[in-house]
Amino acid sequence: MKIKFLNNTLQNRKFDYNPRYYDERKERLERRKEQMRKIESGEMTAEERRELLRENMRGEWSRADYRQKQQKASNFRILILVLVILGLGYFLLYGVDKVDVIVERLW
Repeated sequence: MKIKFLNNTLQNRKFDYNPRYYDERKERLERRKEQMRKIESGEMTAEERRELLRENMRGEWSRADYRQKQQKASNFRILILVLVILGLGYFLLYGVDKVDVIVERLW
């Protein structure tokens, strides 16, 4: 009979834990490689072709939305710059003396 409480040494507990890492970009790339391999070898079914087309269209639409937002932001920045340049040109042509009058009217 073993007496445990007399020989009670602390030991580390071991867990069977394997951390998982998910890389969405790598997953998409692997899926794309597999699709290209199937297309080249002629193994792709009609359903897989439809799914590939749908996936490509979703990607294009999301990129189009992003481009449209960027274009609007760019246009807005250009408009602001043009207004600033026009304002500076006005002050150069009509003199800096009138700046005080304009500032007083604005406030």
